[in-house]
Order: sequence, then structure tokens, then C-alpha cells
Amino acid sequence: SLNLLEDEATPQGKAIRWIVCDDSISVQLLENQDPATGNLPKQKHGFRLGGDAGEAQVIRRYILAVFSYSTSKVSPWNDSLNFLSADLHECNWHKNYTRSNFPYGDFDPVGMFCTMDRGDLNSAQAHAEILLNDENHLLYNSVLNFRIDNDLNGPLPPEIGYLIDCNSMQLENNIRLTGPLPQTIGNMIHLVSFSLILNGPKFGGELPSSLFQLKNLKTIHIQSISGKVWSLPTDAQVGDDTQLERLVLVRNNFAGIIPPWLAKLKQLQTLDLSMNNFQGAIPEAIGDLSSIKYL
Repeated sequence: SLNLLEDEATPQGKAIRWIVCDDSISVQLLENQDPATGNLPKQKHGFRLGGDAGEAQVIRRYILAVFSYSTSKVSPWNDSLNFLSADLHECNWHKNYTRSNFPYGDFDPVGMFCTMDRGDLNSAQAHAEILLNDENHLLYNSVLNFRIDNDLNGPLPPEIGYLIDCNSMQLENNIRLTGPLPQTIGNMIHLVSFSLILNGPKFGGELPSSLFQLKNLKTIHIQSISGKVWSLPTDAQVGDDTQLERLVLVRNNFAGIIPPWLAKLKQLQTLDLSMNNFQGAIPEAIGDLSSIKYL
């Protein structure tokens, strides 16, 4: 809202001030606005979905800035990961960590990174697809990867749901995250994989029904987040074209009923609701899911 933008104490107010005062990339775009049309200069190539309009880049940098300020509410991140680097393209807002047990082999770009084309997130060669800017290629996907203890603290802001080019979001080992997931996550129409592991204990609530309406989403993995009570929405308008294959909600504090609409997830292959506090009977219709391989 306008009040949030005007209040410099809010993440939104801090982000808009950073955009117009400190972010050299956004400032240059804003200062070169076409006086006749009001349009900003175009990006070099931009994103496949978001397009190449300069406005799209400013908005994307604003969203990421809000995310940064909102999740450093109490104290700064352990590693800035190049976030809020005014002279770097936002695809360069990450640092490369080296470790095992990661889809890219030992190569682990933590933060926000971008890929040139669809690629295969399970491929050991996927790091060759990563681009630091759009100078020479159209950007296909963005990824939010925070699979390290980086002390993200505070709530996920609603603005994060408008990163429409993001196809994978992973948050792990950040125990000072708070609040529920924003309903706006249903706007992330390109999202394929969504993972929350070892976060909390003040992080939780009802999963947004909009999450289950994302047509490209194939994996939801929420695990080992205890403390605040989680629940599944009692009603979600799941379409026939849903692609969700894996719903893993293991070792959390999920309560309430197991809703009948889960039986509408016709592509579901893995359903794991173990080690939670669900009440009531398992809906019989779930047994009719012919695609299930693990239950």
C-alpha cells in the first residue's frame, strides 16, 4: 500500500528509497525515461516471461530488495550474497558455495541466480547454464536458493509472489523466519519446485490454497519445521491440469484434517504426510489415485 511505501521504517519503504536513491541500475533507467511515452529504456534481452521492459527490471529489483529487508528484520544476513549490490545485475545476487548433496553437484549458487534456458535442475552440467546478466542471452528462469544457514529473520513479504520468472524456491536452515506463507505465492506461475526445510519455529500457518493452483508446480517439500502449527487449506480449487507429482510434508506440526481435494491431484506420485498431527480419517478417494507410487 501507499502507506507502506511512504514509511521508511517498513521493508517496502526501505526498498523504494534504495531503488530511487542508491540503486545505480534502477536510477539510470528512471533518469532515461522517454518523455513522450513515459517508458523506461529496454533491457538487453530480459526474461522469457517478464519481458525486456525496463520497468520489469526495476520492479524485480524492488521485489528482491523488499525480500532482503523483510528477512533481515532483526539483524543482517550472515552473508549478503551480493543482494542490494547497486552496480550488479540481480542475476548476480548470489555467491557460489561448494558442498555435496546439491542438484548441481558440488556447485551451489546461493541467493538469486538465472539460467539461459529450461535446462534440467537435476543435471550435473546445469551450472553451465547459469548467467550473471542478460547482456548476450534471453534469461529463461530465476531461482531463489537459500539452502544454507544464512540467518534469514522475519516474514516472507507478499511481494515475493510477483517474481513470475522464478521456477524454483528453496529455503532451508533459517530458523528465525516467521509468519505464514503469503497468499501471493499463487502468482508465481512459472514455479516448478518449492522447498522449505528446517525453518521455524515461528514459521508456519495454513498453506495458501493458491499454491496448489499453480499449473507448472511439480514438487512441494516441507520438512522438519516444528513449533508453529501448519495446516492444509480445507478447500483448494484444483484444476484438471495440475502437474503436482510430489507432496512431501514430513515431520512438521501439521494439524487439522487431511482434505478430500487432495484426491484431485491426478498426477501425484508421492504423498508423504508422516510424523504430523493430522486428525480424522484419510479420505477414501485418495486411494483411487492411480498415479501414486509412494504413500
